[in-house]
Amino acid sequence: MRNEYHNAVRRFINTNTAKANFGARVFQYQIGEDEVHDPSLVSLRAYGTRVHSDIVVLACGNSFSFEPLPLNIIILPDLPVLVSLQKRYGVING
Repeated sequence: MRNEYHNAVRRFINTNTAKANFGARVFQYQIGEDEVHDPSLVSLRAYGTRVHSDIVVLACGNSFSFEPLPLNIIILPDLPVLVSLQKRYGVING
């Protein structure tokens, strides 16, 4: 189920980025130099919790959590979207 969840998040990001549909459903986040080796820090600053580091890695286009994050702007789905997709795919973080 987690793989299907990640695929759904990736589709959501791609669809909303392609439409330039920034606003209530997705937001831009600039990766800082202190965050390059810590996707959980990006998750903490973007979502208020470290449990969405997998989404940060996915949004960066990285395959593994130990790869350095790019020093650029990424597109992240907002928290209600993540919660909705987690419920749909039966994914529990924590």
